[in-house]
Amino acid sequence: MKTAIIYAACLVVTASASGQFSFSSYASRDVITRDIAIIGGGSSGIYSAMNLQSAGKSVVVIEKEEILGGHTRTWTDPKTGISVNYGLQAYYNNTAAVDYFALLGIDVGPLQFSPLTVVHSDFQTGASVSVNTSGNFDRYEQQLHKYPYLSYSWDLPNPVPADLLLSFDDFIRKYSIGDEVYNIFSAGRGFANILDQLTINVMKMVDDSYFSSIAGAAIGPLSGKNDEIYTKAFSKLGSDALLASTVIGAQRYTKANEGVRLVVKTPSCNKLIVAKKLLVTAPPLVRNLRTLNLDATETGLFSQFSYSNYFIMLLNNTGLPAGYQFLNANASTSSFNIPQLPAPYLITATKDPNIFYSWYASPYDVTREEVENDVTRIVSRLREITNSTVTSTPQFLEFHSHTPFKLVADADSITEGFYEKLKQLQGHRNTWYTGAAFISHDASVLWNYTRHEVLPLLS
Repeated sequence: MKTAIIYAACLVVTASASGQFSFSSYASRDVITRDIAIIGGGSSGIYSAMNLQSAGKSVVVIEKEEILGGHTRTWTDPKTGISVNYGLQAYYNNTAAVDYFALLGIDVGPLQFSPLTVVHSDFQTGASVSVNTSGNFDRYEQQLHKYPYLSYSWDLPNPVPADLLLSFDDFIRKYSIGDEVYNIFSAGRGFANILDQLTINVMKMVDDSYFSSIAGAAIGPLSGKNDEIYTKAFSKLGSDALLASTVIGAQRYTKANEGVRLVVKTPSCNKLIVAKKLLVTAPPLVRNLRTLNLDATETGLFSQFSYSNYFIMLLNNTGLPAGYQFLNANASTSSFNIPQLPAPYLITATKDPNIFYSWYASPYDVTREEVENDVTRIVSRLREITNSTVTSTPQFLEFHSHTPFKLVADADSITEGFYEKLKQLQGHRNTWYTGAAFISHDASVLWNYTRHEVLPLLS
């Protein structure tokens, strides 16, 4: 979704550091007074904005990218008009999702994917791999259903069940579910080194909403464009969506009636936002929120998160056969055929016969150049096993980083009540939080949590 950004020129008013939060340091048109300021224009930020606006609250959204949408990415071929969703693929059919689509005036229906020819291949060598996988997730689901609260909260019992704090490698060996693991790895794309992750973190990623969706409860816009949400939302927000903008200073007061003040750098000039409440939907890492003038409590909690690196890309000129999906695997049964990362999870055809997309993960920081070079080498290997005669370099039509992805805490932090402490931050210094770190990466689950647990606190 490409959206033109038009800004009126700002009147430049010189302000000292100490005076940057003063009304007198800005032209009147550059002071924005709202009920709620929202940091982040992705899934939870825009869901919150639309529902708060519908309830009569005034909002302003601050988004660092030039478009809204977060992990939702749709590309439309300018020649054929075919649209390809290469980020978020589907929405779980729950009440929160249905009501949200209705609020935006988006027609939805059951989601159906075109069948693909699946090839398991070792992306490091190009060799075909025979993957030993079960046709179901029965034993994993039996364990998952012991902890129904994971579907809608991080409200954990005390003590936390020991099985949830096992490494996933130890957990699957304990319950003999090794033949389901490769499919679980595939379902948890973006989650680096899944065998080393805590079982609780895997269960929050590969959850009941996922199993309901693959059983037929997945929905999507009838237009075929998952970014339609953000096109509609942008038209409703208008100038209340500050794109390509970042917070560069903040005063968050302790008294409820004092609210917050944010200095926001926009493409044209700085603006002062004065709001009763602040909702943060960006990933809560210290480096992301440093300009909010974090206190010791906030810094202490947010610094305990670790994350995966995750990238999505759209490729042309691959020379690979249309209708094929190449899944990365290795021949080692001791690691359940799960490949070493960094690497792509897959390179797969789209409904546009000339276009493929790939999802790539790494347990540590990698550059765009490194990722593109790796994917280019892998495409060359896949060409060999498909007898392709194409030799030209693949073209990267789109490339986006979803890093930091899947924020997680370690076993000691969880045992010591990390998520209860995180929950207690709601309202601290007139600031509230939602987003994947607080519940799930599934958009519909995230909307349901935001609807019932966060928005009532902002009324």
